[in-house]
Amino acid sequence: MKLTLAGTSVVALVTLFAGCKPKETSLDAATLVPAVERSSHFAAVNSQLELGGTLYGYADVDGDILKVAPYLRTLADTVGERQPMVAPFLKLDFEGVLTDLGLNDVRAIGLSSVASDGGGFRNRVYLHTPDGRRGLLSVLGGEATAFTHARLAPADADLYAEADIDAAALYAAVRALVARVAGEPMAGVFEAQLQANPSGTGVTALGVIQSLKGRATLVLRTDPERTVTLPGQQPFTVPAFQFLARVDGLGASLGPALAKLPLFTASEDGAVKFYTLKESTPIDGLQPVLAVEGTALYVASDIEFLRASLARTDGLAKAPAFTSALAELGEKGNGVTYLSPRLFDQMRRIKSLNPDLPAESVRGMDFILGSLPAPTQPLVAVRVNLPEGILYRSRWHRSLKQDVAMIGVYNPVSVGLLAAMAIPAFQKVRATSQEKAIINNLRQLSAAADQYMLENGVNEARYAQLVGQGPDKYIRSLKPVAGEDYTGLVIRGNDQDISVTPSAGKVVTLPR
Repeated sequence: MKLTLAGTSVVALVTLFAGCKPKETSLDAATLVPAVERSSHFAAVNSQLELGGTLYGYADVDGDILKVAPYLRTLADTVGERQPMVAPFLKLDFEGVLTDLGLNDVRAIGLSSVASDGGGFRNRVYLHTPDGRRGLLSVLGGEATAFTHARLAPADADLYAEADIDAAALYAAVRALVARVAGEPMAGVFEAQLQANPSGTGVTALGVIQSLKGRATLVLRTDPERTVTLPGQQPFTVPAFQFLARVDGLGASLGPALAKLPLFTASEDGAVKFYTLKESTPIDGLQPVLAVEGTALYVASDIEFLRASLARTDGLAKAPAFTSALAELGEKGNGVTYLSPRLFDQMRRIKSLNPDLPAESVRGMDFILGSLPAPTQPLVAVRVNLPEGILYRSRWHRSLKQDVAMIGVYNPVSVGLLAAMAIPAFQKVRATSQEKAIINNLRQLSAAADQYMLENGVNEARYAQLVGQGPDKYIRSLKPVAGEDYTGLVIRGNDQDISVTPSAGKVVTLPR
């Protein structure tokens, strides 16, 4: 059954029940709720989607994330009551934290799926951020640009991915969070730790983070005939492969350090500096190499593949399958993922290449392989940052409707499983914490009893003689933490230990 959340479906259903032939209708003002009742973000989101396919969905989430803040506040207060030492750190402005992280920037969400004539589905997901993106969302980059690094990939590449990355923006969000939670002095300590240079190479974690801004690219090509065996206790055979990764910015921060490392043999070819591992690896055909070109850092499976990639002028960028997909999804963006049909065929080969695997490993592999698609054309997805939001468009093997259905079916199970794991863990942590608090109470009573017996020349001390508000008392108050009762305790000088029983029934003992 197809689900389309639009007035068209309602009109068609009413017409059908009336015994009339359904008529084509269009989505116009007459089929929408009155303007005064309409979500203020609907028009902007709807303009980025396709209406009338297998799935259309819209949700206004404006301000919803901030509604979580009171629950977080209640949770923090509860933990603070149980753990007084951490209570000061839990007095947070949770609305401010959620806002700093950028989680409140998404005001509405839309999604649509349409069955394509060429097979598969055209999917779209749109996150509406009319006031811009902060915090974690700012990591996704700025304005959309062309996917210029596709030339690095051979025309028969099995995987190609290119995406904007802004680690500096992520660091800024994390630092702001540390400052809000622990104060500006602690944020300064955090920054100082990242600026430390214990290796003496001049490379600092903060320097790497600040330089990691631009595009990150990944290329993978598998060999349809050759294989390699990965060494180990249980050798594992896979199709032979070559890979290349390129990251903007890292070349400037890591290049000087690479030249000092004795692990590599350095060489140059024009503006490119190569750093090849001196020692051979146990995997046939795998001899990793690093290279620096300007501010870009390359990591590749072998120098031949890297040189071929750097010299290539067309490759995947001119391959018909890739160019046709971009013509449909957009030739500019902030991220693209390309998966060839052969990649999934190669993954399915792995089982036959390893006939001697243990039965347990085979079952796990069958589960994974059974979930792999068998597309007849490449699967391609593009992300683009728009002035008021983030749009994901894909030509995929299945509709988003299946993902929504999976969430609906499996979410209760997932919640149950998580609860089954989390509740015992929480109870264990709480019990341990309570036991430590009880031990601390017993330790105070023991010390007070020793002092009382010493000052009064007696051999025992009762709770009432030790705890209270009077000037002759040693402890002003003693708060039970798990239903335990201290009032009947009598501590004697020759006692080997003292004990108390919480409401849960497990005796807590302090050796004296």
